[in-house]
Amino acid sequence: MNSSAASSRLTLTSWLVILIAVIGFAFDTYELLMFPLIGGPAVAELLQVPVNNPVVTEWLGKMLWITALCGGVFGLLGGWLTDRLGRKTVLAGSIALYSFSPACAALSTSIEHFVLFRSATFVGVCVEFVAAITWLSELFPDRKQKEKVLGWTQAFASIGGLMVTGVNAWVITHANTLPALPISEPFNAHASWRYTLLTGFLPAIPIALLLPFVPESQAWLARRKAGTLRRASFGELFSPALRRTTLVTAALSACAYAAAFGALQLTPTRIVPGLEELAPQRATLKPLQDEARQLNLLLATNQLPAYRQALVDVPALQEIAAKRVRTKQAMGTARRSLDKPGVTDEAKEAVKAQLVGLTNVLTTLDASLAEATANKPEARKAVLDREKTLGLLAANRAKQEPADDVIKKRGNTVQLWQEMGGLMGRIALAILVVLAIGRGTLLRLFLVPGIFLFSLTYLNLYKSSPEFFAWGIAACGFLTVAQFSYMGEFLPKVFPVHLRGTGGSFATNVGGRMIGTSAAFLTTQLAAKFGGNTFEQVATAAGIVGTAVFALGFALSFLLPEPVEKAED
Repeated sequence: MNSSAASSRLTLTSWLVILIAVIGFAFDTYELLMFPLIGGPAVAELLQVPVNNPVVTEWLGKMLWITALCGGVFGLLGGWLTDRLGRKTVLAGSIALYSFSPACAALSTSIEHFVLFRSATFVGVCVEFVAAITWLSELFPDRKQKEKVLGWTQAFASIGGLMVTGVNAWVITHANTLPALPISEPFNAHASWRYTLLTGFLPAIPIALLLPFVPESQAWLARRKAGTLRRASFGELFSPALRRTTLVTAALSACAYAAAFGALQLTPTRIVPGLEELAPQRATLKPLQDEARQLNLLLATNQLPAYRQALVDVPALQEIAAKRVRTKQAMGTARRSLDKPGVTDEAKEAVKAQLVGLTNVLTTLDASLAEATANKPEARKAVLDREKTLGLLAANRAKQEPADDVIKKRGNTVQLWQEMGGLMGRIALAILVVLAIGRGTLLRLFLVPGIFLFSLTYLNLYKSSPEFFAWGIAACGFLTVAQFSYMGEFLPKVFPVHLRGTGGSFATNVGGRMIGTSAAFLTTQLAAKFGGNTFEQVATAAGIVGTAVFALGFALSFLLPEPVEKAED
């Protein structure tokens, strides 16, 4: 696929390249948005605490910045390797990394391994994006064809978010009927979060089959073979010729990611629960959440230390205790199913038979516990005390579920509106990018409305017209996500061939994923300075942060250089 072949007609090889890009971009988002769905249950199981234990929230917060930091640092290195080793080579390696690491995370039995493999997934995604847009921009030298390919393939990144939501919902429904995973006690071999992670391996199969049939970038390969390919250098990004380009593109990427992480990503869980229509659910949850905090405090300060000591004194206890907890959980689930409306008599009899079987299992485990702790009565007490508190927490959680489900459903609806808005933004960018519009002007088409819409949505609609809040979030998603596609299409045009991977990676990973994502921390810290309940505080801070970064992006857009298409460096 060289310059003589650059025509409006796509060849079979061209379509294979496009298919690989579509799969890669779709699973970029799929892999990243998997974590909000499985993070809580995964951390809770690995730490052997309830999902509503504060330590789970603490670890989820840690993982957000750990993965972002790893993605930024190693993503930058991946961009440099893209310029040194080749676009196709690094693209294949990055897809392999973010395909195999979720499978490894699915089999994790410690929080340390889970964090390691989730960080590896984030690194793979960060490297893949830059390698892919660099590869595509050089495989399609015809300007209009290149812009169409980059615009439309990146639109599939938004499809990935919809895919993972549907897959996770299916897995949760069918987890108990899927083949057991090779996980040792005390962990659940049918945990739904593990199966969802395993689906992250899916892109490796078609990519491995297709990559041998597509070429390396001829622009890069020809220079390497001729010995004219200059060595990629981080320092050259800050040379007088490129300094402005480097800093402005990194700052614009940071602004786009700041809007996403400092406002949009916080909306479903930290802002939506505060909507006026959900006031009854909040009132129901408050005393139950207060009770859960007290139970978790008792568990953390008194019972877990005694339980851990019991495991040291009687090693066999870990497996017995885990089986007892799971058996009691299954019994509780079975009992609750008897009270559900519409359950047939036949189904009730089946559940009662199941309860008899579980009761027999528990009786056997009672005997095993008594035998194992015959000489350590304090160890038996530690196990039973922990079980009692876990049971109370489970009962508390069951009482919270009806109100919590209403809030989560509302949050998921708003999330869907945001994702659909983002998809429309990518499509709009793909259409507009082929028009004869200046690059700065094109970007401002999305930035100017955002300056007003973020403040309108989070500061006005949220409180005064909540029925229109989802529309506002969709519009904010439209304007924010379009910028991601814009940068993906723009970055390969403003750096020379030997620096395209390095320069694009610096803008996306250092500017966007390292600096921009920190806006989530900024928003939560800023929230404490405002009045109202917690949700209103976060909404106010999100509105201010979103408006501010769009205004900053607007100012920076006037410093953005127009790309100069050249065949040579």
